[in-house]
Amino acid sequence: MNIRQLQSYFEQWNELRDTRPCALQFDDGGAYGHFGDLRLYSVFQPIVSRLDGHTAAHEALLRARSSRNVAITPTAAFALPKTPAAVVHLDRLCRMVHAVNFFLLGEQRGNLFLNVDFRHVLSVESGDHGRTMEMLLGYCGLTPTQVVLEVIESHIDNLALLEQAILAYRRRGFRVAIDDFGAQDSNFDRLWRLTPDVVKIDRTLVVEATRNSRARRILPKIVDIIHELGANVVCEGIETCLQDELARDSGADLLQGFLYGRPSFQAPIDRRSDESCWPVLGEHSEYLPD
Repeated sequence: MNIRQLQSYFEQWNELRDTRPCALQFDDGGAYGHFGDLRLYSVFQPIVSRLDGHTAAHEALLRARSSRNVAITPTAAFALPKTPAAVVHLDRLCRMVHAVNFFLLGEQRGNLFLNVDFRHVLSVESGDHGRTMEMLLGYCGLTPTQVVLEVIESHIDNLALLEQAILAYRRRGFRVAIDDFGAQDSNFDRLWRLTPDVVKIDRTLVVEATRNSRARRILPKIVDIIHELGANVVCEGIETCLQDELARDSGADLLQGFLYGRPSFQAPIDRRSDESCWPVLGEHSEYLPD
């Protein structure tokens, strides 16, 4: 791991630096970040395979605290940057804190899900998405093929730019997940255009299926359509055994939620969570990323 190169990159953002030596720092617990008054940490939540129950991946989630040690929600933290440059800086900083800590877990053969702020997608030049991320991952000892980038497509009106961004990410070896599908303005027309590798079904659809027989019948059909698109399906927000049963019966490939593990600073990666635990991309389609 090239720590000096990582820190040098963030030191270049002179107009955004706080009074600390560098926005990316390290202690005995791993990497953490500084953005203004905030200190940024990682937690990881497991994503398990429906077929064998083993951990196939982890999603990195942000935890932030103020200088007074008050917990700040990720939504509140990402409301702080006021310029496109500041958004990009915070978004990249969070992802690199997560990437470093994921590497330091010691068993990085699983996949790492990283969220991308939709404003970052909109602010980067078309066709250039993922270039800096690939470079920074290399400093961490990771490759794009180990990373799944999550985007909430319903937040982005410029579908053409999002489509170009996804193509650019995939050309570099990243996989792309559409997050919270089924919430707000998500629709299948957009999925047909975007052709993501993974679709994460919003937990509201699974919760509704526990109390509505029509929703229970429709959920497997939604999963089937997504499979027809060539994407794997994650049912997220699973908290009860009934939700787990419905998600499994729907044919979803991967499962995520408190039932399988809460976000943790020291999320252990299953030693068997290698490529064999991840559903084969393309098993529902002949398409494979470049």
